[in-house]
Amino acid sequence: MSRLPTLLLFASCIAAQLQAQDDRDRDLKVSTYWNVNQTTAEVGQLANGGWRVTDLEIESTSPMSFTVSAVQNTGTYQKNWYWYAGVTGAQLSTSLAQTNSRIVDIEPYDDNGTTRFAAVLVGNTGTEAKAWWWGYDMTQAQVNASVQANNARIVDLERYTKNGATLFAVSMISNTGSDLRNWGYLYGVPLSTVLSTMSGGNRIYNLERVAADSYDVVFLQNTGFNHWIYVDQSASQVTELLMQNVGRAIDIERRITLLGTRYDVVMIDNANALEKRVRNVYAATPAASLGDYGFFLKEVNGPVLAEMRADTTFEPASTMKTLYHVHAMKAVANGTATLSQMINKPLDCGVPGSQLSMETVLRQMMQQSDNLSTLAISNHFGLPAIQATASALGMSNTALNWTIGCNGPTTHNTLTLRDLSRLHEQVANGYLGTQRQNFYSLMLQSESLPTWGTSDLHARIDAEASVLGLSSAVVTAFKNALQLAYKPGGIGWQTSAEMDFYFAEGGWMSVPFRGTNGQDLTKEFTFGVFNYNFRGAANEFAGREGMGDAELELIWDRIKPALATWVHYTPGATAFAGTGGCPGSIGAPWHTIEGVTEIGQAAQYRATSLPNPTLAIAMFGFQNSSYNGVALPANLTSIGAPGCTLYTAPEITFSLFSNNGTAVANINFPQDQALIGALMNSQFLVLDPTANQLGWTTSNARYTRIGGWR
Repeated sequence: MSRLPTLLLFASCIAAQLQAQDDRDRDLKVSTYWNVNQTTAEVGQLANGGWRVTDLEIESTSPMSFTVSAVQNTGTYQKNWYWYAGVTGAQLSTSLAQTNSRIVDIEPYDDNGTTRFAAVLVGNTGTEAKAWWWGYDMTQAQVNASVQANNARIVDLERYTKNGATLFAVSMISNTGSDLRNWGYLYGVPLSTVLSTMSGGNRIYNLERVAADSYDVVFLQNTGFNHWIYVDQSASQVTELLMQNVGRAIDIERRITLLGTRYDVVMIDNANALEKRVRNVYAATPAASLGDYGFFLKEVNGPVLAEMRADTTFEPASTMKTLYHVHAMKAVANGTATLSQMINKPLDCGVPGSQLSMETVLRQMMQQSDNLSTLAISNHFGLPAIQATASALGMSNTALNWTIGCNGPTTHNTLTLRDLSRLHEQVANGYLGTQRQNFYSLMLQSESLPTWGTSDLHARIDAEASVLGLSSAVVTAFKNALQLAYKPGGIGWQTSAEMDFYFAEGGWMSVPFRGTNGQDLTKEFTFGVFNYNFRGAANEFAGREGMGDAELELIWDRIKPALATWVHYTPGATAFAGTGGCPGSIGAPWHTIEGVTEIGQAAQYRATSLPNPTLAIAMFGFQNSSYNGVALPANLTSIGAPGCTLYTAPEITFSLFSNNGTAVANINFPQDQALIGALMNSQFLVLDPTANQLGWTTSNARYTRIGGWR
């Protein structure tokens, strides 16, 4: 046991400083990896690929193979680290001294009376520096004494047998400073005790199964981490659980059973804030209404913002029609098809029907989810060609295994959320050329998204706008700038005594972020959700509603901050003022406004129904109550223009000549924020000598509220 006090003397010289977090004591999102049956060479390749091993379990000592858990060694998870296999205690001690490292995972085994190790080390310098100790060939009493003597906290505790004796290898750190935790450890307790320890407000930090229902366990008081343990899982089940929880494995233990190799796994949360929120929405759905479920949100040409089971294949039902749609629109873009060409829409599978335009068929397929329209597209182009488009788009996990519009499948169609995202991202990046907007316009585009759920985007925007104090005009402008294109899918099949249900929805959105001066900072995103293969008609409603609520939470993460950027916006607006114009020789002049009445923009102030040619005076003013002592509006009957009314103070005038009965004043609003919110009146005075005694007529008046970004 001399190595323990020797290391204590060394550790006591370490200067106190801010210490980095232990990998098992943090839930900041990081890319993760785990695998089984990894050779020494394969672990080395993993390390060379930028991964850092965090947990190592020996599967075989001859030849050596391992179960491995790792994180990407970047960002806040980046550490200097080392790993060794097949080394003796003396060799490991030498390596620790040479690398100035400490042990975070140790795996002992008996090699014909010699204790050997596989071990993972991290550098013990800088912010990673900690007072620490390790030992091996220790009895339970010696472990306990070392913990007490050093005021230490166990990092890894491993039991093994040597010469018939039960011994332990241990690594521990000082339980002081930033590493101070309420913690404990137990030897050889049943699973029920492990679970009761967890229910008492603790989480499992280190787990070692020592018999069928006997575990050595190290635990910490939980400080808000989501955490899970599972026992007796197959490798594929561990992978499924990691994906469904968005978890990270911090300890994996392997054992051989009559049913094959099984694993015990300790997980902590690896979800970012958005993933946690969406996951929690799903979790609020009754368990019987959830099958496999997931979500995906990605910025076009940018990062993945949230994902759960992005690479899980599922039956997409009518969401698969998006692939049919992009194939048809690619043919239109290439000139081998047109939207106006006529194709046959069958009455049933194998029964020809009527001729409809390609555009009509695509709209019915994407907006009404009409299965016979989908069959028309697959009949026209052929499923192999549509499958080839999926391959061309890089949709490697997408397969068309049955024909929509004919009988249901013996083999399901398959899609993944990442594949669906690839489709939409390539469309956004120009895959369809000039047909991009047509692709979107033929899809569902309403803010009533999601198709299922207890609320929708319209309601969420309106509620948030009220909190922000946005006017209805600003909300309308925001909704007009927000673009959506999506496709839902849902189906139930009678495959047993109960119905099996499959729901999905996904698409693209262009979200109008704005800068403080109104700069267009629009960003595009792809999104998708699914709830796959849950059973029972009684569970259908809750299953699709829960998925819809999760989808709304997902996309709202990007729409909410975009809406907040519109608080500095006042939309330009125009309105009719007073009654119409007075009669002229060819009718009453009519005044309209076209364009954008905002600072930095231009609008056309137009008068029509004018004699041709004639003089027209465009009048603009900011007073609507009086002008030069004359109250407005002013009836001009007394000066020879019966029925004519002056509504506008002519503070600014433009003399124009009509062309084909029309006169236009082009107004460029200066980029002056002082003008925002100003009310400007406009009206035309028209020379018409035969109309009345005065020889002039007036148009109707208009109000302009000048808008813009502050």
